[in-house]
Amino acid sequence: MLGKLRQSFASNVLLKVTSLNSIAVFIQIIGGLITSKLIAIYLGERGMALLGYLRNFLTSTQAVGSLGYTNGIVKYVASKEEDHLFRRLISTAIISSVFISVVLAIILYVGSDFWNDYIFDGEEGYSFVFKSLAVAIPFITINGILMAVINGQSAYKKVIWIQIATNLMAIAIAVYFIINFGIEGALQALIISPAIALLITLFIIGKESAILKKITFNFSSQAFKKLSSYTIMALFSMVVLPLVYIAIRNKIVEVDNLTQAGYWDAMSRISDYYLKFVATVMTLYILPQLAKTNSIQGFRKEIFTFYKTILPIFGIGLVIIFLARNFIIQLLFTQDFLPMENLFKWQLLGDFFKVASIVIGYQIIAKNNLKLFLITEIISLLVIYLSGMYFVNHYGYEGASISHCLSYFVHLLVLLFIFRKPLFGKITEARA
Repeated sequence: MLGKLRQSFASNVLLKVTSLNSIAVFIQIIGGLITSKLIAIYLGERGMALLGYLRNFLTSTQAVGSLGYTNGIVKYVASKEEDHLFRRLISTAIISSVFISVVLAIILYVGSDFWNDYIFDGEEGYSFVFKSLAVAIPFITINGILMAVINGQSAYKKVIWIQIATNLMAIAIAVYFIINFGIEGALQALIISPAIALLITLFIIGKESAILKKITFNFSSQAFKKLSSYTIMALFSMVVLPLVYIAIRNKIVEVDNLTQAGYWDAMSRISDYYLKFVATVMTLYILPQLAKTNSIQGFRKEIFTFYKTILPIFGIGLVIIFLARNFIIQLLFTQDFLPMENLFKWQLLGDFFKVASIVIGYQIIAKNNLKLFLITEIISLLVIYLSGMYFVNHYGYEGASISHCLSYFVHLLVLLFIFRKPLFGKITEARA
């Protein structure tokens, strides 16, 4: 019996990637426990809300700086492009994204006062954060592209080791800066960690410099065109979605106050911990696999393998989190955060729908279907924004979590309808 289980495990790459990834996620969760507790003790609900503002803005900034190339690079590297095409692709991605990052850095630095007022909703004294981000963004961009290359090569162990080292470094930086510099330090730590991560990536891949040797710094308009659709995809979702969340957060502040917005951000923080586990598996395994296969059989196999192996485990984990929500709140934060307990049912159910839908949605990215991507994203973002405004207006900060659940339920239904034939119909075609 044990022999069969071992054999089954050895032949299931998805499970192997998941188990190895669990180490990195465990370290990240421990780090999250430590930093969340420190934020709750030293910074309170207000500090949690301000960090939420910066996290959303940082997501958008990273997407702009990298021109959204990450998924495109993973796709084309996984598709085994010819060596000369590979060189042009990577070189073009680095040249164009670094150029945009420098332009973005200038805009952030010169307009730091404007960004302070806009992002932190009138809070004063945080212009320095955007000047720091201006310096950091080119390094964050280069690291993101290198990670995408390694990911596309299916170098699972290398990616996970980089994540482990990066997480340990981020924990140390966050603890030091929060304890010694308060909210200013917490904001700085959020920027410094992803920038320093480049050094870790270079160190780990430095022993095998084949990737670095392929960078020729020759710009190719052909490669730029191939990547441009991924730019539109990433910028649309990774810029617009955080802005939608900022608008919802502002609505919570308007209806309730900044403390209630802090509860919602604390719930989002908990959600981020366990979602990273699934998100990493998807980018490490699902996206490269879907990029390699052109058959409906291959697409269906990957989706249902995920549904049969990972989704049930994820669902059981969500049930455990819900049952232990009171304990988790006091462990991660303080008793002052207990009012957020009523957010769990909506957030956890929404996250289940989110994971079930995103794994299907990766087929759109893998096949570079820009039109279909924009249709599904526009529907999703409209539901999030409109329902968020409505529910927050009627139910306060709890309404934000209700809209989260509704939006991803609708997103799942839309994707199941679009892919109904590849997933459930008779297989009569060769391609997905």
